[in-house]
Amino acid sequence: MIGGSIRRIGSGLAISCAIAFAAVATARAQNAPQPSSASVLSAAFANRYEVDAISRIELVMCNGSGEERRRKVQYITKMIEQRLHTIARLTAPEYLRGMTILTIEQRDRSHDAFVFLPSLGKTRRVTTAQKGDAFFGSDLTYGDLERKRIDEFELGALAVSEREGEAIYRIGGALVRKGNYSRVEFDIAQSDGAILETRYYKRREQRPYRVLEAPRSAMVEQGGHVLPTRLLVSDVLRGTSTVVLITDFRVNASISDRIFTVATLEQQRKLPEP
Repeated sequence: MIGGSIRRIGSGLAISCAIAFAAVATARAQNAPQPSSASVLSAAFANRYEVDAISRIELVMCNGSGEERRRKVQYITKMIEQRLHTIARLTAPEYLRGMTILTIEQRDRSHDAFVFLPSLGKTRRVTTAQKGDAFFGSDLTYGDLERKRIDEFELGALAVSEREGEAIYRIGGALVRKGNYSRVEFDIAQSDGAILETRYYKRREQRPYRVLEAPRSAMVEQGGHVLPTRLLVSDVLRGTSTVVLITDFRVNASISDRIFTVATLEQQRKLPEP
């Protein structure tokens, strides 16, 4: 059972997200023209990523033989000057304890990422080519920690569909710049803008090689944001999967900007608790 609680979100962004999806619902009710792919996806990204939060995460990794490994992580996100900053530190297992990843969104919308390896006492920079590498050995990637923006994709038309009895918008997009995948497809709830599933495709492939699912039953809502507390990440090609359990969730937390530095990694400064 997933534990966790979410306190109030006092940001104007949360209110704007709520207004955006309320407008979408009103348009449907009045039989008005559908919203654009860009407006729906932009609001969905803001809902998912633009939140200051402290949480604990457990990664349950399953290989093709059904064997499990587990990782526990302190995870912190903060929007600083409209740029997403994240820091993630392993707390278990003991032999990996202290390994820390810092990601910083830059003004040009690129991302800097750094990994501290306590066994070496050194920090290394993660290059753009490594964004598809595994996050702490799981099916998550460094790229999954980054904020998504609609200008990263050449978006297709908005499609109306249904997922497990819920009305959704389905939006596909080709990656503008060269990356680890060629195109992506999002399933977004019409009611509140929650991203329910993301599918990644290689060039010319019709079958996704990687899928991120966010079950409706494991979502929480507060102040206009709808956030997952459970994710299932599947690597179809390798036959592996990772369950991401997000617990002790605290949003709108007071977080110092100063923790998002390489010095925090190398000095192993204490991180705020949920």
